[in-house]
Formats: sequence, structure tokens, C-alpha cells
Amino acid sequence: MNERESEVLEKYPFRVERMSRVRGAFLCETEDGLRLLRETDSTEKRLQWENQILLQFPQNHRIRVETYVENVDGAIRTESSDRRAYCVKRWPEGRECESGSREDILLGTETLGLLHRGLGGIGRQLESPVNIRDWREELERHNRELVRIRSYVRRQRHKSELELQILADFPYYYEQAERAAVLTGEADPEISLCHGEYTYHHLLFRGRSTAVVDFSHMGWGVPLSDLYLYLRKNMEKQNWRFPLGKEMLEIYERLCPMGEDGRRYLYARLTYPEKFWKQVNSYYNRRKSWIPVRNLEKLRTLEVQKEKKEQFLAQLAAFWGIS
Repeated sequence: MNERESEVLEKYPFRVERMSRVRGAFLCETEDGLRLLRETDSTEKRLQWENQILLQFPQNHRIRVETYVENVDGAIRTESSDRRAYCVKRWPEGRECESGSREDILLGTETLGLLHRGLGGIGRQLESPVNIRDWREELERHNRELVRIRSYVRRQRHKSELELQILADFPYYYEQAERAAVLTGEADPEISLCHGEYTYHHLLFRGRSTAVVDFSHMGWGVPLSDLYLYLRKNMEKQNWRFPLGKEMLEIYERLCPMGEDGRRYLYARLTYPEKFWKQVNSYYNRRKSWIPVRNLEKLRTLEVQKEKKEQFLAQLAAFWGIS
């Protein structure tokens, strides 16, 4: 910890007994429990709104959420003398979810269902500083970006290996992207509060008790977008094993029934080639004089998993009766 962090912590009503550096932050042991000090680019209004939501979350032994600690001036956002902003969170104890563990994956799915049930009735009476995410517009924008990037790559005289791979892969993935856009137009899923970035990094386990952290992306949208992200990332790591994916979906639906619109929305999101869009968008927005090998490797990994994902989607469509 340097002078800046020490200066910030002096503005909080607790004494730090021990401190360790964790991913992008400092974990503090205090007489009142664990606290996490992290830089933030959020406004005070956004942090206060977020904290009001989290303080209303139903407290029970199964699922916990983080909340913010106010400084001695009653604010959540604290600036250092060099104008860098920080916040402090009450941090739950527990180990991070293991992405390779079936038990952890399923427990994380159950936790998401409990989280969505808890968030379902919160926040509508509070003035929100965030807008509802328009997921249809987002997919359409991504599709326009794909077409623009393909046109750019075609114009390059001396094409790199990555650029040749993009052009070779484009017809297949763009067909998927267009199909997903059509499917989303046929679905009208429920709008509510979402975590916004629900991954295994944001899950802490302590026995059967779980905690969800990092609500910095929380906002109004389709809650199933959280399930989509969690399911997709786990399926990519598990080579799109349908039995595991089916079990995850069944666990979630026992807590939060999706209905026909929800299932169609989730199927459309899984159909969309988001990893392909992400890699070509990353290529397009960086210096073209330096093409990272990692982008090419990820595109080739998509090729390896393509057949498995197609099988997964076909089995899911048959399971849900989606044509």
C-alpha cells in the first residue's frame, strides 16, 4: 500500500489491522470484518443508488451481497489528494468459484436464481441513474460493426494471418448473427435489475453459503442476460457439454421460470457469435501495425469448438421446442 491508499483509508471509521493486495484492489482486515478498497470511476450518485439497492437485498443465510462503507463525511466516493477516486466495500468471506468444478458451477447457477428473485422487487421506487439496456439495438449495432470491419479488412493489400482468418470465418458467423437478430425480434422477456457481469470471478463460496460481489455494471435490463453470460462462459470452458448446460438451466428455472419469451431470448443470445464479434472488434480498435497472436489463437479456438456449439444449440432447440 502506498501513501495514496493510506491517505484514503484515514477518511473511514475503522482501523486496518492487516492488508493484502488482491485483483485490482486491497483487502483490509479490520475489527469490523473484511473491507475492500478499490479505485472507482463511478459518480457518487451512481454509487449511492447501487448501495440503496444492495442494502434492500433480502438478508438470509444462503446468499449475501456486498455493500458500501461511507466515509467520515457521509459519502461513498473518496478522492485522494491527486484526484483519484476510491470506494470501500464490506467484503464477504469465502473462496472464489472454480470454473472447472461442476459443483461450483451448479451452485453458482442456483445463486443466480436466488439473486434474481431477491432483486426482482427492488429499485422501482428509486430514481435510477442508469437506462434500460436495449439488447435488440445492441445486437443490430454489433452486426453493423461486423459488416464495417469486413469491408475494412477486404481493403487491406497485404493481409495478415489474422485478417485472412477473419475473412474465411465471416460468412458462417455473420449468418449466425443475422439469425440471432431475427430470433430476438420474436422474444419479449421480462425487464428487471441485472447484475450486469455475472461470472465466476464475482462469486464467493463459504460452504453452501454464497456471496455475489461487484455490482458496478448493475442496471435495468433482461435478467436472463446474466444467465446467458454465466452459461456461455462455462460452456466454453466445458466444451459445450449439453448435459451440464441442461442441468444449469433446470436449476435456474426451478427458481425463476423463463417462459417461452425468456427461452427464446436466451437461445438467441447463445446463437449470436459474440466471441467472434469480440475478437474482430478488438482487432479493429487497436493499432493495426501490431496484431496480437492471442486474437488469432482465440479465433482458431472458436473453429475447434464450432461443431460442439452447433450440437449444443441443436439439442437445446429440441429440448425447448424452438424452430
